Amino acid sequence: MKFSSSFKVGLLTLLALILLVGIVLKVKGRALSSAKRIEISFKDVNGMRPGSGVQMMGLKVGQVEEITPVIDSENSYVKVKFVITEPNIEIPKASVFSIQQSGLIGELFLEITPPRTRTIYIPMENRNVLYKDDSVQMKLDDKFYDVGKIKNIEIVSKEVLPYNIKDTIKTKNAYKVDYIVDLPGLILPEFLKGKAISDNGKKKLFISTLDNVTLPYPTQTSPYTIVEPMRISDFMEWQYRAAESLTETNQKVNELLSDEVIAELKSSVKNINELTNQTASTMTKIDALVESSREDIDQLLAMLDQTSKDFNKMSENINMIIGDPEFKKSMLSTADSLDKLAQNINKIIGNDQEAEKMAQDIREIVQNVNEISGYVSGMTQNEQLKNDFTSAVKNANLAMINLNTALSSVNQMTPEKKTELQTIIEDTKVTTCNLRKFSEKLNKRFLLWRLMF
Repeated sequence: MKFSSSFKVGLLTLLALILLVGIVLKVKGRALSSAKRIEISFKDVNGMRPGSGVQMMGLKVGQVEEITPVIDSENSYVKVKFVITEPNIEIPKASVFSIQQSGLIGELFLEITPPRTRTIYIPMENRNVLYKDDSVQMKLDDKFYDVGKIKNIEIVSKEVLPYNIKDTIKTKNAYKVDYIVDLPGLILPEFLKGKAISDNGKKKLFISTLDNVTLPYPTQTSPYTIVEPMRISDFMEWQYRAAESLTETNQKVNELLSDEVIAELKSSVKNINELTNQTASTMTKIDALVESSREDIDQLLAMLDQTSKDFNKMSENINMIIGDPEFKKSMLSTADSLDKLAQNINKIIGNDQEAEKMAQDIREIVQNVNEISGYVSGMTQNEQLKNDFTSAVKNANLAMINLNTALSSVNQMTPEKKTELQTIIEDTKVTTCNLRKFSEKLNKRFLLWRLMF
């Protein structure tokens, strides 16, 4: 079958027109595709133009058709419309859209990154059981929201956990939880911590930042997460600010670390080193001294221990004597009798000095007897000796009572009879003085015995 020249020319013209339209659309960024057009918004597209490619995980899946600025005072933005030209490509919810650059000076393109799977480890406890498709919860602002789902969960040994996670897991095994965050606009830090919780009877994985900082709830209305591009000018400005801060910090450090301060620090370090050496030498000498005196120290400790035991025994014995009602009654009665005796003698003796001297002797006897009674239990635990001493005190008490009665009768005599008794009183005074001296000697012996033990 032969075609006429006119037909051939018409066919060639039609193909040329189709080719021309395709080139024009290509230049303008429009694709001959019936796929759904998608619109997203950026505050800044950083120089991206219509016709730029759209990539997903490094593969080109479409192209940008239109870029339209929308001016609205402080809420101005740039509307970007693109089309997916590759078949069977679906963009998951909460996918991240960002403007990237191929190389250092290459063309700009729109990058689509589906939500990535995150992994977190939590202690394995019987009451904290999680399953696949359980919700992931997080606190945003002042409320708790479901921000994702668990994709997989398995039990692993603590030994295979990452090094920075082992210290936080106290159980032998742990749950390795893989999950994704599908809340559009929520940008999380790289490292998080988590735990299993129960919300209205449902188990959930609760995640939070390491420092428990509450993140804001995203305000964007797009079903995707938009990451604004960074201009070179902004990057350089941030670097400049960082350099200024570093310069200011260096200036303050230089002001603090002047030559005088550095010299003082060097001197302090030198002195500390010398002090450390001297301390080490002193400690060595102390160790040698303690080691050489080990035997003497052991003997001293043994003596102190024995002395403590002796004091304890003495205290027990004193308590036994003091606690004896009969002995205590006898001592009190003796002291009372001696006091009455001194009063009666004072009435008989006309010389105040002699009467005072005799009363002083009697008071000292009473004091010595009281002290001697406190030392008895420290000298012996012999009950017979204690009974003899108690009996002697009773006899002294009885003698004092009889003497007191006699002196009371004498006070009623005539002056002539009292004169006859003056000689007897003199002898009694000598006897009292001798008795006081004897009691002092006896008291000193008991005192020496107490000091020894």
